[in-house]
Amino acid sequence: MKPETQAFLQQIWQLCIIPLLTVLTTYIVKFINKKSESLQRSTDNELYKKYITLLDDTIGRCVIATNQTYVDSLKNQNAFTKEAQEEAFKKTYDAVTAILSIEAKNYLQNAVGDLDTYIQNSIQAQVKINKISTAMIIPAENEKK
Repeated sequence: MKPETQAFLQQIWQLCIIPLLTVLTTYIVKFINKKSESLQRSTDNELYKKYITLLDDTIGRCVIATNQTYVDSLKNQNAFTKEAQEEAFKKTYDAVTAILSIEAKNYLQNAVGDLDTYIQNSIQAQVKINKISTAMIIPAENEKK
């Protein structure tokens, strides 16, 4: 190759190809970062759904269990006092917190803020839902008889 051609190609390389590679590299890095952020958000959403569903299911099951093992027997004896309600709530709360793993508690604490308040409010909501459901089922059963 002639020295002039070699010098010309070297100038093209320095003036065009190297800057083009720099720009291309910048776009590739930005593209990878955007994909990484998108994947992270998707993963966070899936993890959030997983733990919230786990928590809500656990609360629902613990409320039902407390009703079956504690509340129903006290109601049948007309002994379901304010103190008994508080004890039922405590039993349910303790059961929920005992079932959740440390990893789940840590994640949920970061996701919902005050995990204790979230659990307490969710227990109260689940109790209310169960009362409404029971009130709707009992009249329907009486109509069948």
